Amino acid sequence: MKIFFVMLLSLLVFVSTGMAQESAEVLIVGDPDGHYKSIQAAIDAANPGDTIKILPGTYKESLSISKEIIIEGSSRDEVTIVPEEGKDLGIFIRGAESFSIKSVTVLASGAAINVSRSSGQIKDAFIAGGRFGISFSGAGMTLEVVDSYITCYDGMDNEEYIETRLAGIYAYGNATLSAENSVFERNGVGISLTNDLKYNITGCTFKRNTVGVSLGGNATGSISENVVTENVENGILINSSSETRLEGNIFFGNIRHGLDLYLNRCTECECGGDEFNGTVVGSGNRFESEDEICPIDFWDESFYIFDKDLGKRAEQD
Repeated sequence: MKIFFVMLLSLLVFVSTGMAQESAEVLIVGDPDGHYKSIQAAIDAANPGDTIKILPGTYKESLSISKEIIIEGSSRDEVTIVPEEGKDLGIFIRGAESFSIKSVTVLASGAAINVSRSSGQIKDAFIAGGRFGISFSGAGMTLEVVDSYITCYDGMDNEEYIETRLAGIYAYGNATLSAENSVFERNGVGISLTNDLKYNITGCTFKRNTVGVSLGGNATGSISENVVTENVENGILINSSSETRLEGNIFFGNIRHGLDLYLNRCTECECGGDEFNGTVVGSGNRFESEDEICPIDFWDESFYIFDKDLGKRAEQD
């Protein structure tokens, strides 16, 4: 009898799961074949688990998401989301246990995407934000940013100095951020992390930002296999009191330093402290010259490799 009830329970779980999967719908937005004229109308009508497909076009909307849905454009070159008149926030996500935004462009003079108390993925997106490209916070939450291009709204199509308060990704709190295979170009700070944040930054390019990556507070994690180049002040600036692991990164052509600790002797403005309270470990990091790393006497020799032709080979590739 006990075995019978276990089998019956398993069957009910299987049936209910299958029904949930079968009940998931695809809602199409846009002309000429869409079910909805606006993305927000489709979001409001969607049930958890549904997918919203967006046909090519420019959508002047400020989106609000609070449910577990997938939003997918036909491609990031064909689908553009800009805030409606009088607003500066592109997409606000709050209270969604699992969301996905794929293959869209989001342009906003404020925050392009604000993720609060939600977990999810942003993939294959072009994001240009004002104050933030992506803002992320929330205890126990996880955000993945994959295969995306992130830049500053004010830094597009000009070469002017970008203030460091303008961040491509700003993440804080007791949460986890993963950034993979993405490009951060022409931001005040490409990625800014603080508080107790956990992070993994892998296979990304940080190019022509004022600062590529800024670590503060107790942010703990790894930075591996990234390219850090042509940043104005610092490629990676570490002011964290926790452990930072750097493995196999490439630094070349940065104007001040590629890798910098927040110390008086490493910052031209002498605004750093007298002691560095964090821990930096790793190996196999390649630098174009000793000028790319500061302070040079801080590191174990296995941490770095100097290669004066690194930049030339990268340009040829």
